[in-house]
Parts: sequence; C-alpha cells; structure tokens
Amino acid sequence: MKNRILTIVSLLFLATALAAQTTIFLPTKKGEVDTRVKVNNWQVTTTEGKTVLTADFILDSLEVASNRFRAFTPVLVSRDSTQRQRLKSLLVTGRRQEIVFERDGIDGIYAYNNERVRRLVGQPQTYSYTDAVDRQDWHSGADLWLECDLCGCGDSKDFGQAYLGTLQKPDPYDLIRLADIVPAAAKKERNLHGTAYITFVVNKWDMLPDYMNNRRELRKITDTLDVMVKDPNVSVRQIKIHGWASPESPYEHNKMLAENRAKSLTDYVKKQYNLPAEVFAKAEATPENWLGLRKAVEEADETVLPHKQQILDIIGDLTLQPDPKEWKIKQQYPAEYQYLLKNVYPGLRRSDYEISFNFSDFTLDQAKEIYKTKPYQLSLREMWDVAQTLEPGSNDYNKVMQTAVNVYPDDPQALVNLANIAIRQKDLLKAESLLERAGDSAEAINARAVIAIIQKRYDDAETLLGQAAAKGLDVSKNLEAIKILK
Repeated sequence: MKNRILTIVSLLFLATALAAQTTIFLPTKKGEVDTRVKVNNWQVTTTEGKTVLTADFILDSLEVASNRFRAFTPVLVSRDSTQRQRLKSLLVTGRRQEIVFERDGIDGIYAYNNERVRRLVGQPQTYSYTDAVDRQDWHSGADLWLECDLCGCGDSKDFGQAYLGTLQKPDPYDLIRLADIVPAAAKKERNLHGTAYITFVVNKWDMLPDYMNNRRELRKITDTLDVMVKDPNVSVRQIKIHGWASPESPYEHNKMLAENRAKSLTDYVKKQYNLPAEVFAKAEATPENWLGLRKAVEEADETVLPHKQQILDIIGDLTLQPDPKEWKIKQQYPAEYQYLLKNVYPGLRRSDYEISFNFSDFTLDQAKEIYKTKPYQLSLREMWDVAQTLEPGSNDYNKVMQTAVNVYPDDPQALVNLANIAIRQKDLLKAESLLERAGDSAEAINARAVIAIIQKRYDDAETLLGQAAAKGLDVSKNLEAIKILK
C-alpha cells in the first residue's frame, strides 16, 4: 500500500506588506530618559476560520514606574474605517501596580481581554504575544494599528497610535496543500527489445558473422550484452530470440528455415558469453511475416502500388492459406509483387531479440553515488530516497524529481510528484501536461483541484476535492483555502 506525505507550500499568510519589525517611541516628560518598545517578527495568519496575530514585544528599553503600567492593544481597522476590532491588550506593569491588579482586579477597557507581564527593571525582556479572533471578510486588506496607552489610565484621548501595516489579500499559493506520493519499493526488472537483420545464405541457416552486413547487425545484440555482463549491478535473467521469414517459397519450407535460423542465432550468442544455459530461452519463429507485409503495404504510396487496396484485401482474406495467398498476389499483380519482393521482403526477414535483466538493490549511500552517473539503474523509490537527502524545493531536489520522470516517463507517481513541483514553481502549463498522464490517484486529483483553486474555478475544485477525499486523502486545508479565497 502506497504511503502518502502531505507537503504545504508555505505558512498560511494573510501576509503583510511591511517588514515585520516596528519600533514604537513613547513620548517622555522633561528630565526623563528616553523609553521605547519594539514590535518584532509580527505576522498575521489565518487558519481554522481564525485571524491570528503573533508578535514579539521587545521591552529592553521600556521604563515603567513601579506603580504604573503601559498598555499596548493591536487594532484591526477596515480600509473604509467603518469596522474596528480590538485584539487582546498587553499590559506591562511595574511591581506595585502588579500587586494592585492582583488585589483589586483590572477596571475599564482592559478588564476582560488582556495579557499581563511585569517589567523586570533594567533587564532585557521579550514577550511573545498571540491572539486569535474570528475571521471576518473585511480583515483582508485591513490596516493593523497598535494603540499605546502611555499613561496607564485607559482614557482613549491619551492613546498614541502606531501603524504596523496593511494585510494583503491571501495568495492562493500560500493556502494550498499538495500531496506527494512516496513510491513503494519495487523489483527492478527491465526488458530491452530490438531487431537485427541477419542475412543467411539462400536456403541455409548457418550463422555466418562475416557474411554481408551480419557483423554490424550482430553488434546490436552483443554491444548491449557486453555492457551488461561487465556491470556488477546488472544480472541478465533471460535472452530470447524470435525469427521471422518472408512469405515467398512454400510455407513449410519457410517454417523450417525460420526455426533453424532463430536457433542458429541463439547458439551463436550463447557461445559468446559465459552465462548460465538457462538464461537462453528456446528460440521461437514465425514462418511468414504477414503482419510486417500488411504494415508495409499500408504505408506504401499508391504510385508504386496502384492496386494497394486489392493487395491488402488478399492479405486479409482469412479463407486463403499462406501459399495460395502469396501466389494470388504474384499472379494478379506481377509488377507490384516484384516491387514487394525487392523492396519489402528483405525487411521481413528479421530476428527480434528480448533481453530481460535486473539491476541490483542499493543502499542509500550507494544510490546517491549511482544517481550521479547511472540514474537509470535506480528504482523510483531509490530515487525518491535520494531526493529526501536534499532540501525540498531546491534545484538539486527538483532535478532528482525531473530525472525520475525522465527514467520512468509513464509512472503516475513520478508524474504527480513532478507536477506538484511545477505547481509550486507556478508553472501550471507544465503541471497540467504532467497530470494528463498521472492517472486518478487521490494525489493526482488533489493536484488538479489545486490548479482549479489557483485559477479561481472553485466549483471544479470542490468537485475534485470531493473525489480525492473519497479516496482517503485529507483535503480539509484546500477546502478551507477555497472559503478564504471566495
């Protein structure tokens, strides 16, 4: 059963347009030392239907008399100034004032919504502030201010105000959640197919390596096997050769030639390598290559085969045996038969070969080294494991994921993971192209839904997310993203 890993593009920012650090200067009376407070690392996020403010109040230079307090209250103000929402007040108290609050309670506007911290005289001090309020539509684009009660009296006419910033509208890329697929471990069994056009002496089946172009054709097989047998990471499972003959001459004669020529070629290859006998499958043969003839006639121009359709009808006539069929073409269309005999029949005499082999399984350290020179020897899971040693989203990480698709171009898991990277890079055209071939896994459907969210096709996105959820994927964050964006 495949594993799933959920990856989020970034924090769920409503975000700010300004640097998240503001220094607030408090006015001083004549003769007093300068006092100030800094608000650092502040950010506004939205999650689970809440607007959340977090900030660090740096109190190092703030002086508070023992019997006084300072109050700082974040306030959200709509762009048209018709809506205001006060968040929790931070009360910074002196020692005596803290005792008074504990004994008598807090009056006024701070009574029911505050956090309290006592100022440590002369010491560095930071207070981490957090408050969450129900998210309102007007929060998007609102201004964030900080009210500063400098006298500690709760009288708004004495409040100072500091502007922190304006909340941007949410970026869908900051809200979406993508699901990568952790590939399952799999056997690394491969098959390589090819065709060699070996020429035999007429009516003979002896394998003559130096006859005509045989040496060149044999190298198609031997060059591949040479590499395999020298590579300690490769083990050959099976070598299978299938011979084909052309339709001229009697069928039984062609059958005998095709079978013996396939066996002769198999025996020749067997002698070249010190491989177990069981690696070589029994040679197979097709006496007459009518499939190849049909394809060649279909692709031929009617200027050379004016009776092309009639010849195809004869080839496809199931009532005729091979010999009468070939004789009928020869008798009815002699000129065209001679063209086929000279230009098509030689290509019908061929030897197809299939080499089945395995790559070794690698440890992670071995896989990291193999990836540098022979990534095709890695399984999809081994390539994934190599990627996990790199920084997600880095060029090197993305390159491994691209290589996985290059090696496994039709694997839905590799396609989904690369599509997710393309989405993160805002290359939706590439992502859509990859997802066309990525199947209907929950992760693939979720990626299509994310694209629909970015393109503001919210109804389509909700339908797709419903399908992904039905397959067991948690899509709650993407559904929440739709609500926020709508």
